[in-house]
Amino acid sequence: IEQGHHDTGAAPPSATMYHILERYRDDVSPKKQGARWEVIRLNQMMRDPWLADVKLSDIGPRHFSAWRDKRLKEVSGSSVNREFNHACKLAWREWQWLKEHPMAGVSRPPENKPRDRVITDAEIDAYVESSGYSFTAPPTTVLSRVGAMFLFASETAMRGGEICKMKKTDIDFNKRVVYIPETKTGVPRWVPLSTKAIKILNHVINYKGTPTVFSVTASQRDALSRKIMKKAGLDGINFHDTRRTALTRMSRKFGPMELAKISGHQDLKILQSVYYAPDPSDLVQKLD
Repeated sequence: IEQGHHDTGAAPPSATMYHILERYRDDVSPKKQGARWEVIRLNQMMRDPWLADVKLSDIGPRHFSAWRDKRLKEVSGSSVNREFNHACKLAWREWQWLKEHPMAGVSRPPENKPRDRVITDAEIDAYVESSGYSFTAPPTTVLSRVGAMFLFASETAMRGGEICKMKKTDIDFNKRVVYIPETKTGVPRWVPLSTKAIKILNHVINYKGTPTVFSVTASQRDALSRKIMKKAGLDGINFHDTRRTALTRMSRKFGPMELAKISGHQDLKILQSVYYAPDPSDLVQKLD
């Protein structure tokens, strides 16, 4: 009773940070859009004795500072910031497993410099060719459909996860738009489809697979995309760079507000600093 373990929902006796991370992983993470990646990060933290083995009665800012400094030797500042989750805040404010917030006052490392990589047409062609995707043959392999997804993403600026979940019923071919009901920001949106994007969909959609258009899971896309990159000899780019590439191209036709509607960005500063990377020569040409 003195330790407070008689209450319903109280922390287990001799509870450690492992128990907080475990409860957050099992009860909170599954409700999020990025559940898969957060679970992976939480599992990694639960295997780290620098945090996981510390008793809740002892946990404090010094433990998170030490963990942060150790992780910075292994991963980037942005990766560490993604691993800073709200588990402790929830355990302190709602679960009452902690008497105070142990991460309060712990400085976060600076974010990495925003990527400005725009994929060239030659690199897109090399990727698609290495995947085995071609309009002249049915996309019967998962590898070829990942190539089709890469090409489609370069046309639409859709996220990889959104493309993986896309269903035939989400597409309006008459209006040339696709509806995305579940987005990273939680706000559904419509995305316009170029002539080439429509051509890709018409080619892939007849494949008899899962209810999704491309019949590719997120894990398959991640693994096979890296395989294709290596085979194509492409260095310094990733699948998500297709989003920046598409938005940079679209900026020649659409204004900032229209781009934000297409991309789903609610903060124009993020759209400008991270996802819009025009070639200086393109800007010069607009002066003439």
